[in-house]
Amino acid sequence: MTTSERWSSAYLTELDRAAALLPPDRRAELLTEISDHLRTELDAVTDEDEARAVLERLGDPHAVVAEASADLPPPPARPGSAGASGAEIASLLLIGVGGIALPLIAPAVGVLLMASTPRWTPGQVRTTWAILGVGFAALVAGLFLMALADPTSGAAVRAGLLLLGTVFVVGPAAALYAGTRPRRSA
Repeated sequence: MTTSERWSSAYLTELDRAAALLPPDRRAELLTEISDHLRTELDAVTDEDEARAVLERLGDPHAVVAEASADLPPPPARPGSAGASGAEIASLLLIGVGGIALPLIAPAVGVLLMASTPRWTPGQVRTTWAILGVGFAALVAGLFLMALADPTSGAAVRAGLLLLGTVFVVGPAAALYAGTRPRRSA
């Protein structure tokens, strides 16, 4: 491989990387156009200085891509790519810490609010419901087992501690899942 072929290949590789955000058809068209141009220009080149001059006339690959994409419409905004909305933040707060004030109601309202926003898919909402449901089931099972074991000695205190422990673990776990798993865009 000659020096001019290596430089041409390196230029085309950089151009390909820079053009990654272009629509596939426009990207292929640009790469073919520049590749053909380089092949034609570099066939007549006999030394390195001339090859370097050909590449300099083409310009920086990023500038070439910017020029090629100037007439293209801007890409559509992806769902969830902008900052979180007030409803999304409120839903995470209700799921994560709202359970301290209203242990069953606040997380449920948070998940319902979560389901009403476009940020999360139905599968993500169902998974959050499942996390909360498992936590609630563990709470009920723990309360039942405490009542069976010793119904008189400090069962209310242990039940309160179990409730708080469940709220402090399950709510934030569900909020963490929901907050770190925005909808995947196509």
